[in-house]
Amino acid sequence: MAFKSLLEWWQQAGVDILTQDIPQNWFSKNHPENSLFKPSDNKNIRENNFSKNNLLNFKKNEEILSAPSLTKNIPQNIFSFQLWLQNIFGEKCLLSEVKISPKLMVLSESPEAEDMAQGQLFSGKAGQLLHAMLDTLSIEKQDIYFATMSPIVEHIDYVKISSYAAGNSLTFHDYTLIAAQHISLIKPRYLLLLGDAPNRALLQMNTMDARKKIHAITVNNDNIDAFALLHPKMLLETPSLKAIAWKDLRVLKGKIDEKTTADE
Repeated sequence: MAFKSLLEWWQQAGVDILTQDIPQNWFSKNHPENSLFKPSDNKNIRENNFSKNNLLNFKKNEEILSAPSLTKNIPQNIFSFQLWLQNIFGEKCLLSEVKISPKLMVLSESPEAEDMAQGQLFSGKAGQLLHAMLDTLSIEKQDIYFATMSPIVEHIDYVKISSYAAGNSLTFHDYTLIAAQHISLIKPRYLLLLGDAPNRALLQMNTMDARKKIHAITVNNDNIDAFALLHPKMLLETPSLKAIAWKDLRVLKGKIDEKTTADE
């Protein structure tokens, strides 16, 4: 049983995949940075304050929330917010059980088809890998809240408008407003952004550029530490990236451990 468990970890970590001819210690602090994933030279990526001078201003005011009629009156209560989402996306939208002020909120683009079949976010193969990775953060499962920018299975286009049967239409900016309000109502201490959509929305960067750093963001006057991570689905499609994602996650773990020690 112990050997089976070790083998499963070995496969999930991706160290069973040949990525180079020369053996590498991926978890060494002194391991050189992969040239394909160099951090951005942008000096402003560490802090995103959604203020009046920012295009993505999430202050609760009519001017910002009045673009399309759908996002004009986003509810200020989490339970009303979830009912509002169901009204927009239909009864088949997938939402998590509400958790206020969790230690960690995980945000991705949308549910997977497997999630819809199981009736729970991150319940498929990608979810299993994600849960294995989250276990390394030493955060209780009841202190983690899972969410998506869209509660239905879809790809959120950064330019085109997504249309729905009821004649509703949403732009990427609308999805960003909805995600920001969701975060504001949940009030997490840490925010884990999976894949490009949430990272473009909240950090205005692709995952590859945003990864490996803690980003201080402010949403409706709440200060949150955000962290970008390659989506587990991408890791399953390209196993050679698993070791890189696990190493990235160590940065977030270090921040959480440091904060936990300081609070004790």
